[in-house]
Amino acid sequence: AANAEAGSATVDVASIASVDDLPREIIVDEAYLKAEVTIDEAVFEKAPAIGMDLVENAQIRIEAMSTDAQAYQQADPEYFRPYGLRIKWTVVAEAGNLVSLEGFHFTFTGGAHGNYFTDGRLYNGVTGEPMRLSTFFREPQAAIQAHMETVWQEIARLKVSRAGDVSQLERFHDEAMELISADMVLAGEVSFVPSNKPGKFGGYVVHFAPYDIGSYAEGAYHVTIPQAAFRTGLKQQYLALFDGEPVEVERLGD
Repeated sequence: AANAEAGSATVDVASIASVDDLPREIIVDEAYLKAEVTIDEAVFEKAPAIGMDLVENAQIRIEAMSTDAQAYQQADPEYFRPYGLRIKWTVVAEAGNLVSLEGFHFTFTGGAHGNYFTDGRLYNGVTGEPMRLSTFFREPQAAIQAHMETVWQEIARLKVSRAGDVSQLERFHDEAMELISADMVLAGEVSFVPSNKPGKFGGYVVHFAPYDIGSYAEGAYHVTIPQAAFRTGLKQQYLALFDGEPVEVERLGD
């Protein structure tokens, strides 16, 4: 697998002739920034454009953090602590020509603790074209609105499981209704999850970072919506890609 080591972490993606030359790992080990980016080999086997997109996105993050870290180091060297960045991209589900990815991101910028979140990406596995959740529905806003009750109930269920107090279920549900709208789901970090039926998607998951819908101590939330809750709103050409029940995905940070 190709690598980009410290000092050469910036790769001119446009000049790369072969997918084999794209870095699967990018390492930065400087006094001001420690960064590690790893990308699942399966990404590159699908469509080179997907790998190129992820590499370019990672480099943008690295360059932005590098600039900020060096400025902080020069402004306040006594209190400066090296910034940290960790990104790991994994293929989590496939159906037809569609590929679903999840990316774990951890950042440290000198505060009391680092922050993390899980990113979701959907791609056409042939062309490498990024896709949005809205693409799959005839009337996206109406389709999501029709099953928002399922979204709110799942958020409440997850919060009860972490709080260990089922008496709070109604309160958590009401809070979710106030916090989360259909537009937020459509605009959020979303990926498709595998199904118990091979070669199908079992549903979608909305990723909420710490602080999005709870305290930092609660951690991240991954709200999975089964395909049965929304399949009636899908465009005809995508119906065959969804079936069965969603299968839980193991994630870093959980």
